[in-house]
Amino acid sequence: MSTTPPVSKRQVALADLLGRLIFITKANGYNTNAGASISAGEAPRFGPDDPPAALAVFVGDDSPDTKGGTVRTDVPIEIWATVPAGLGAPLIAIEELIADVRVAIEVEKDGSVDRSLGGVAGGPATLPTGLRRGSTRPLRREPGSEFVGASVEYVATFETRWGTP
Repeated sequence: MSTTPPVSKRQVALADLLGRLIFITKANGYNTNAGASISAGEAPRFGPDDPPAALAVFVGDDSPDTKGGTVRTDVPIEIWATVPAGLGAPLIAIEELIADVRVAIEVEKDGSVDRSLGGVAGGPATLPTGLRRGSTRPLRREPGSEFVGASVEYVATFETRWGTP
């Protein structure tokens, strides 16, 4: 047995997704600098020193289906695009963030379209059926909430053999 800890396809795909979001800066041709403020698994907090836009990434409940030795799992990934509640024209700011997220996730830096998240050229795809875009929804603002925003959902489908990550 190997002494190297296992690395799952989910880990590889999520690392690639986060790396794509970090690329969201005005210097890279995006509408915002939201890539400078990304939370993973928790809602963003806005304070006086925080940027005017932030992203948060959440992984939802997966849906596995086992057939023989193959486990195919759909994993919803939700990306929150958020701006401070007191920002002027928040609707336009949120739409700019949604556009940034879609381009960062769906288009490679060289302009090609890639839906594999972490797949290596010539090697096995991390996501055999590719990433699918789901719904875009407004985030309901709770009383006292510091932010307004919208979420963009993606669904990643993984295939693994029973007993492998």
